[in-house]
Amino acid sequence: MSMTREEAIKWLEETIQDTDTYWESCSEALQKELDEQKEVFLLALTALRPVSREQVEKVWRGEWVGVPSMGVYDTVCSKCGYCPGIRFWSSDFCPHCGAPMTDEAVQMVMRRLEAMYGEAKAD
Repeated sequence: MSMTREEAIKWLEETIQDTDTYWESCSEALQKELDEQKEVFLLALTALRPVSREQVEKVWRGEWVGVPSMGVYDTVCSKCGYCPGIRFWSSDFCPHCGAPMTDEAVQMVMRRLEAMYGEAKAD
């Protein structure tokens, strides 16, 4: 038997809903176990659902930040603090941590994620 990602998401959502329905009628020990199972199911749902552009922007996006250093300004990655020197500060990605630094870089990440999830739209 082979289950699609959409079928797995539906199954997990229904299982969580079923668990919520009869949770109050269970013993305290069973409630604790159901809470743990629900946490696992919610984590699995997070892994199965595609990442949104907002999540990429919030979690991964960085920017080059100017900081004073010996009388001149160096640029550092806002995510990892790496100072790439003059040659990389206008790069789309941080060469140290890979954070996308521009709108174009975020779009590249989104295309890769969509392809990984099998949801790439024809351009």
